[in-house]
Amino acid sequence: MLIGFKLRNFRSFRSEQTFTFASSSDRTHESTHCIRTGMKAIPRVSKAAIVFGPNSSGKTNLLMAVATMRDLMLHSTSFSDAQLRERYTPFLFGPSVEQPTEFEIDLLLGDVRYRYAMSYDADQITSERLLVYRTGKSQRWFERVFDPQARADSWAPFSPSFNGPREMWRKATRPQALFLTAAAQLNSRQLAPLLYWVEHSLEVVFPSDLLDLTPVATQLSDEEFKSRLLAMLREVDILVDDIRIAEPDAVPADAGVARATAGGHSPKHPKRATIEFLYARDDWHPVWMNALFEASGTHRLVALFKPLLAAIDDGKLLLIDEFDTSLHPLIARFLLQLLTDPTASSHGAQLLVTSHNTTLMDLDILRRDEIWLMSLDDNRASSLSPLLRSSPRKRELIAKGYLRGRYGAVPQIGLKS
Repeated sequence: MLIGFKLRNFRSFRSEQTFTFASSSDRTHESTHCIRTGMKAIPRVSKAAIVFGPNSSGKTNLLMAVATMRDLMLHSTSFSDAQLRERYTPFLFGPSVEQPTEFEIDLLLGDVRYRYAMSYDADQITSERLLVYRTGKSQRWFERVFDPQARADSWAPFSPSFNGPREMWRKATRPQALFLTAAAQLNSRQLAPLLYWVEHSLEVVFPSDLLDLTPVATQLSDEEFKSRLLAMLREVDILVDDIRIAEPDAVPADAGVARATAGGHSPKHPKRATIEFLYARDDWHPVWMNALFEASGTHRLVALFKPLLAAIDDGKLLLIDEFDTSLHPLIARFLLQLLTDPTASSHGAQLLVTSHNTTLMDLDILRRDEIWLMSLDDNRASSLSPLLRSSPRKRELIAKGYLRGRYGAVPQIGLKS
């Protein structure tokens, strides 16, 4: 499970910013919203959190930072110089444009805590460190720092607790690649759990990812998946009788144009798999409706179902940008409560989303430490802060106070020229 994430000098972020799932001492919704860790330092973490803030304040960039770090951890050994350079996107206004980007991720996997940090610029990895906690004291398994004077990495001694042909792994690590990636690919058993979690238990979903229903269509042959999808649709009052993969020739050639004209989204590849919904009425013959002609909200809800279901069933961390776009506020609440309902989600799933839907700023469905605010500072750099920093009362009407500007992180309409 994720404990926290830090970043510095990435896109709209200049100074160090920290997000954490670590729960406060507040006992509100503790039995449903929190996961016990077994650690004295951080006894509980939250299952869900939402980031609110104005347009262009940096919410998407926060999720992009996690996706970029994931990409580097898994694939840095295969990057060309140009590919590493493409992933270096520093804050452009000021001296930070020549400074490294920094990421740190804090995880608890089983009873072992991993704190992995890295930094890089356009030319090389500039630092890398892994701290591992098997007891209360950390073990520094490895650490490297690029020395600009010597134009080479300076390595700290490897921890005695970190086993394997470490020198061979070190020599195999290029300046543009992470030692973590190289060692794991060269069969480091101790690093395998960390990389496995990053690859299989972390998913980041952006709006463009939800335009394609192929992932859903390919799973409709699984009767249990299909049954759960239909049940979810009916639960939110979308009364679909059946669902199936659409025939390739069932979609008119101009369907995408019609959908775009109606305010929906047009697929980039009309030939890719999509689905059809069956609507049956007693007084008329059954109709199979192609998803292209469905409401945008229905389309998005179906596309969200697969990653949400995977997170719930497998205990994954799921990040979703613009979580509730086109969804009715009550449906958004329903999906959020699925993650916090212990009967529906009991495997340690976690959800971090961005939203503008202030009806979710409700202390009946969220804890105060699960609401985060993104704003721009005086340098037009993104600043992330927890709602708790404003010390809201336990029964406070958060949405009302937020829209009135009490906590900040709202657009200043008409106040700036």
